[in-house]
Amino acid sequence: MKKSAKIAIIAGICVAVIIGGLALFVHFSLSEIEKNETEQESTEQIAKEALEVISGKKPHSEENESEEQYEKELP
Repeated sequence: MKKSAKIAIIAGICVAVIIGGLALFVHFSLSEIEKNETEQESTEQIAKEALEVISGKKPHSEENESEEQYEKELP
């Protein structure tokens, strides 16, 4: 096997490991957020939180919401 092919295979494996590690990190971060929440959320809200976690922003906290904001989110 050529040297360049071996390097490409090793690089592909490294990329797969990094992506897998990132996926696990995001999964466990979201699991921790969900444990702390008691109300069901829409898919849109969950996706927004996922983006916040990935971008390093502080996750949205329902404790900071007013009653009006909470009532607006109810279906």
